[in-house]
Amino acid sequence: MVADVAIAGGGPAGAALAIELGRRGVRVNLYEKARHPRLKACGEGLLPHGVTALHAIAGLPDAPRVRGLRFVAGSASTDADFPDGFGLVVRRDWFDTWLFEKAAATPNVDARMGTPYRSEGEPFVVGADGRHSRFHRQLEARRPRHARVGLSAHVTGLEGVSDRVEVFFHRDGELYVAPTGGGETLVAALFHQSQFRRDGITYLLDAIPEMRARSQYVKLTTPVLAASPLGLRLSRIVERGLLLIGDAAGAPDPITGDGIALAMASVQPAADAIVSGSLASYERTRLDMGRNADRLGRLLLAVSRAEGRAAHALLRKRSLVTTLLDVALGRQPMNVRTLLKAAL
Repeated sequence: MVADVAIAGGGPAGAALAIELGRRGVRVNLYEKARHPRLKACGEGLLPHGVTALHAIAGLPDAPRVRGLRFVAGSASTDADFPDGFGLVVRRDWFDTWLFEKAAATPNVDARMGTPYRSEGEPFVVGADGRHSRFHRQLEARRPRHARVGLSAHVTGLEGVSDRVEVFFHRDGELYVAPTGGGETLVAALFHQSQFRRDGITYLLDAIPEMRARSQYVKLTTPVLAASPLGLRLSRIVERGLLLIGDAAGAPDPITGDGIALAMASVQPAADAIVSGSLASYERTRLDMGRNADRLGRLLLAVSRAEGRAAHALLRKRSLVTTLLDVALGRQPMNVRTLLKAAL
């Protein structure tokens, strides 16, 4: 019997949608060309609204919980706790495997690891195959004019790691630090392409005074992985018989920390649209979510490019930091009115 839906891509977005559709009685073929577990360049953070969405779909994995963020620029720093719930740091080789196995165990889901998508006559197709989706030939994607590059790795021996994700602004890029459990820590670095350097992680660990003092005994436990170009926008993510989800539907700059959460929050609207046939409602919802994340990303990038001065001033204005966190969590829209209210 021919399945109802083919999902091309078995990462978090594709696997989570397969679980949701399968539970609703929709027959799904889930195609994943790679084999889990696999490492992937990623910030590995899941913000609270993404945690809530994931819990409703598949439960929660055994992963470190974080209560908020810590922003650092030069000598200025501020802590911003999540107003509701908690975040997770989900190491991608473990998380993707866990979620794919959940999908494979879901009734009505035929999960095919190591199998590239090839139509078997399924009347509906979901593109969940990432920033370089094959379906961008049908639904055109636009990449940022100024390309960005991301690096990530896991280390041991980093001192002072807490239950907050740390974000360091530096004139050459941004550094992220997050606990991944088992004595390991994720360290990720983001650069504009013109400033990219292959030793970017070790460079920022040494260039940021606080991190230099904390990383004297650091050892890599996984290879340094790279991803580029970062960020992706689409004006259309559905057409007859096709829907895009996850990074294939648009990816904010990782400086927002919203990539995986955005994918998880998109699953229920996508499943509703597929079951009801109302694809336009999903498109409106997902594009609105993406625009909000894009605006936040552009603001944070402008702050980062200001060589520390703007970031330093931002951290001195706690109400503005709290507002930006609310925007990232989907609690407030990213617009001029929101920013002016926070700045007053």
